[in-house]
This record gives sequence, structure tokens and C-alpha cells, in this order.
Amino acid sequence: MEDQMKNAVTCMIVDDEKPAHQVLNQYIERVPGLFPIEGAYLALDALDKIPILKPDILFLDVEMPDLSGLRVLDLLKSLTASVILTTAHQNFAVDGYSYAVKGFLLKPIYFEEFISTVYRVRQQREIVNNAAFMPVQPVLPDFEIDLESSDDAQGKFPAFHKDTMIVKVDGRIVQIPYADVTFVEGAKNYVKIYIGDIVRYCRIPISVMMSRLPSSLFITTNRSFIVNRLAFIEMDGNEMLMNNNYRVKVSKDLRALVLAKLTFNG
Repeated sequence: MEDQMKNAVTCMIVDDEKPAHQVLNQYIERVPGLFPIEGAYLALDALDKIPILKPDILFLDVEMPDLSGLRVLDLLKSLTASVILTTAHQNFAVDGYSYAVKGFLLKPIYFEEFISTVYRVRQQREIVNNAAFMPVQPVLPDFEIDLESSDDAQGKFPAFHKDTMIVKVDGRIVQIPYADVTFVEGAKNYVKIYIGDIVRYCRIPISVMMSRLPSSLFITTNRSFIVNRLAFIEMDGNEMLMNNNYRVKVSKDLRALVLAKLTFNG
């Protein structure tokens, strides 16, 4: 137990709304390796607590009555936490990505989006800290993953690397460069990976793909689709035309975030 606490990723919530604290704390407690610490309901209190408590992950509300979350980031010059901005207002997405934030969650926050963002942040922290945290082994009870069809005698698939992923397709092991992927479509506990006009089927939930694909290249457009931001031709309203002539819907709630990531230089 002591070793687990030593390796725990501490999470702090700064939000003026009690329901937001309740929801995020419930999510944090569901994820192995995460540990909630004392939060704050006022930004001014947070300015005092954050340097003392030194959280690993900071869930920071953008709009609060005393100071905005972005102003808090301005004032905390030596912040070491990985910041995940939370807000009910889409228009803050672009502003948020101008800061050194690691993730963005739109309210109401759903567990799928929460866990995808948190696992991506944990992976980033593992790289920075030379794998100081416990290895991330996602446990998602809401999904039915057929491990028999995704396990191999010498390892588990899919496997994700720096520039490629390795998946099992019809019993064959196939390596797919991320740059070749046009978009990914989710369906129950498997995904369809579109490589131009070619479609590969992989047994893994779409939310796990969201957490494992590099966020610098891929964008979640709705609950069922992830697109390669370099493979889109144009965006017309809430629809993206991809370079394989397929059209992908963009959720109204995620449109501002999609636009921010399309123009984000990072």
C-alpha cells in the first residue's frame, strides 16, 4: 500500500461548482493509480494551495467568480502540474490551447472523455519523468474486450509505438504508420482503421484508441470518430471531408476544440 501511494498520481480539482468536484472525484477514484487531494472552490484559495500540495494533475475550471482559470495559470509561474482545463463554454477552447495545458474537457464531463485525457496526460508525464509512474494498464469495465483475439503468444495487440501501431488483422500482425491513417471509426468493442480506401478491423474500444494515438496528430470529432488532422481537405459546418473522400461528422460540443487543434502548432 505504501509503494502504491508513493507511485500514485495526485489530482487536484479547482472549480467553484460542487457538482463538478463530485463528478471528477468519482472518476478519479475509479481509475487505478490516481489519488484525489484537497481541492479548491475559489481561484484565490487555489493560488495558495497549489504550490504547497504540488498536484501531479490539476483539473482547472476556466470560468470562476474571483479569477479565471487562465489568470491562475498566468500567476503560477513555476507550475509543475499537468493542467487539464474544464469548462461548459466551447469558446474557451482556443484560448486554452494558447497556454501550456495538456488537455481540455467540456462539461458535462463523460467518463470516456475523462479517461482518454487522463491516460494521455499520464503517458506524457511518464516520458518526461523517465517512467517514474506505474505502467498504465487501462481498466475499463464498461467495455468488453476479447483478449483472446488480441493476445499473441509473445505479446498483446494492438501495440503503440512512437510513429506506428501494430495490430492483428485476420490473424496477421500488421504494422501501420500513424501518418498513413486517415481516420478511425468506432463500433462497440472494435474499430475500423481507414488507410485511404483500405479498412483494417481491430478489436479495441474507440476510447482506448483515443487515449493511445498521439494527440499531436489525431483529433476526436465525436464519440465514434478520430481523424488524422493532416488528412482532412476541408471543413464545412459540422462535417469534415477527408482525403479519401469520406465525410466525418463533428460534434457540436467538440467543434471549437477541433478547430483549435487543426490550427494548433505543436
